[in-house]
Amino acid sequence: MQRRLDGRVALVTGGGVRLGRALAEGLGREGASVAVHYHASREGADAAVAAIRASGARAEVFQADLSRADSVRPLVEDVERALGPVSILVNSAARFDRVPFLETPDEILDANWALNARAPYLLSREVARGMVARGGGDIINIVDVGGAFAPWRNYSAYGMTKAALAALTKSLALELAPAIRVNGVAPGTVLPPEDLGSDYLEVLRERIPQKRFGSPMDIVETVLFFLTGPTFITGQILPVDGGRTLETGPAA
Repeated sequence: MQRRLDGRVALVTGGGVRLGRALAEGLGREGASVAVHYHASREGADAAVAAIRASGARAEVFQADLSRADSVRPLVEDVERALGPVSILVNSAARFDRVPFLETPDEILDANWALNARAPYLLSREVARGMVARGGGDIINIVDVGGAFAPWRNYSAYGMTKAALAALTKSLALELAPAIRVNGVAPGTVLPPEDLGSDYLEVLRERIPQKRFGSPMDIVETVLFFLTGPTFITGQILPVDGGRTLETGPAA
């Protein structure tokens, strides 16, 4: 039985942990040949590759420090040499540093910028050249409601760089059309950090209209919607947040 992504090659950054791993495995279940990128999480990347192969699709692991600009071209070259031309890029790798604004050191700001904003820019440029030459492709950026819609307190560096990624999504949708569609998914509270504490997490949960946190599969299914659903969609950023961005507090 043919699967929805049979014949396509997907590069998923940050594919060894958390949401990135769920995305890599989800695309593999739909038949894509998946390049699972990782920086330090080799064990998780290997596990993702094993799961994808068990589902009947091809997969390989690729290591790169995407905070280094000179790592981007070799990564794409290695992926295409091993699996074939990339037709799907999922920019998922990110830092998520919780630091009050007045205490944020330059190093944290620079690290967030390098991975959350510059790396997707450079990777998109690298793969888009081939996509345009071949006549098509998809770029999916994993943004965040905290960058695209409503800021998170104590995440100024993260939110600023995710806002830049949201702007990049729209810019590329204009510049790369009609060959390439570029869309974004903005998760709300999905896989929240465990170190926030149960009381704080309960406060977060109560602020979500659906009164629950999202699951990785909510994001996977949204990415698959952009990849396999209506083709007349580009430049859109879809919040997947249980209605959190609708919450404005009590009426005055």
